Amino acid sequence: MTTPIRHAFKLVGLSLAIAALTACGGNDDPKPGDTSGDPVAKYIGSWESACYEDSGASAHLRADFTKASATGFTGEVVAYLYIGTSCSGPSVKNEKVFTHMVMSHDGTKAVGSVTADKFAGTSDQGSAKVLLHVNGNTLQIGDPDASKDAQGYPNAFYDKSMTRI
Repeated sequence: MTTPIRHAFKLVGLSLAIAALTACGGNDDPKPGDTSGDPVAKYIGSWESACYEDSGASAHLRADFTKASATGFTGEVVAYLYIGTSCSGPSVKNEKVFTHMVMSHDGTKAVGSVTADKFAGTSDQGSAKVLLHVNGNTLQIGDPDASKDAQGYPNAFYDKSMTRI
């Protein structure tokens, strides 16, 4: 027979387990966008990639960018990993791809038929030169494995994009 105290401990344990599972994704509230005409405005906010398969598991990326100035932003990019191929249920691992990013607008560059923005900066993972372009609610990111121009910026976009959330 279960005593009331033992039953209460079971309920508390169950509640903690559910809270831990739902907390795995961290704060899922999207960052607000920016409607100013500043060069960084169109990139400010939260972005998420579509689910993609990886070795029988699945993952998606989330980027949160906050405006630091008219020409700079801060943020992070996190990969959420799931068991199975559908990115469903609680994530089993969150991997910080870029943390404490500090990026500054460094001009523009033609890539294919679009004009992309160049950003240079640092993160906990090191310094980087990033190419970004927004078309509506779709964010394209320069492919870090593509050939680079004389300044070190990619010459092509990554084959996956992100959508504003």
